[in-house]
Amino acid sequence: LHNGMSEYFDFYNTERLHQSLDYRTPQAIHFA
Repeated sequence: LHNGMSEYFDFYNTERLHQSLDYRTPQAIHFA
């Protein structure tokens, strides 16, 4: 379970586009 959650968090922060962030990733916002 821990490994699956870790993989999901990685996807969520680095690959998944977020509508509330103007379709950018949290990582892109953080390092902008």
